[in-house]
Amino acid sequence: MKCPFCNKEYLTQEEVMNCVANHVRLSQEEAVKNMQKQSLLLMASQLTMASLATQASARDVVERFGEIYELLDSLTEKPNVVNEIEKWLKEKDDKTPDS
Repeated sequence: MKCPFCNKEYLTQEEVMNCVANHVRLSQEEAVKNMQKQSLLLMASQLTMASLATQASARDVVERFGEIYELLDSLTEKPNVVNEIEKWLKEKDDKTPDS
């Protein structure tokens, strides 16, 4: 019996299935790594554009990104996202020295 991915010969169907499962696992791990890399590249691009467009320092842009990312990450389990965002914005406005 041969593995359909690597054509390696095996004596039992169980050995073939183990080899196939290993190929699938490795493929999934590679896909996850590629998706993470794409996400990081997209974030880097967005942060660069924000820094250039606002003429803010890279540190300020990354800091703001971190704040917003934390907010969005915390919203995944919330039933009323709009209210949570409005609450967050109000808290940010209350902390701003210009207000």
